[in-house]
Amino acid sequence: MALNVVNLLATSRFAEYLDLDHFSAEVDLDFDPDRFPGLTYKIETPKVCALIFRSGRIVITGAKTLEDVETALEITHKALRENGCEVWNDYQYSIGNVVVTHDLGKELNLAHLTLSLPMARTEWEPEQFPGLIYRLKDASAVCLIFSSGKCVITGNTSLEEAQDAVDGLIADLSAV
Repeated sequence: MALNVVNLLATSRFAEYLDLDHFSAEVDLDFDPDRFPGLTYKIETPKVCALIFRSGRIVITGAKTLEDVETALEITHKALRENGCEVWNDYQYSIGNVVVTHDLGKELNLAHLTLSLPMARTEWEPEQFPGLIYRLKDASAVCLIFSSGKCVITGNTSLEEAQDAVDGLIADLSAV
């Protein structure tokens, strides 16, 4: 089964310091450090957002594939360089969060799941949030399970970890 990736969050660093006042003026973007310390740089293709910080840190959000992450970083790096910012020639990136969705294909009784799944890893307060929050054993992933059978799994740091989380969730739910 293919993963349905809805968001990859990646971080990188392009420099020791970036002059965001200069860059925002060059590319005609609003930059208000009193409201948010970073500059929001929207990329159309792929449709992602790069958050650029004075520290030289870059956060890519909204990507659906690793190729989207790499393309967004290349576009952002090139835009900074071409608009007078001193950036390093080489940079690395790391994935900080992978968010996936999964549809179990059937409706779920969340009250029953709350009693059937390990209590220490389960939270359900329907007055606060319509989904059941389930933490997988031995994983950093957190699953939001809805009565429709749809699930959002977040907190993974790789696509492999996300697949393992989906598999673990399916196994845990089929055991109840």
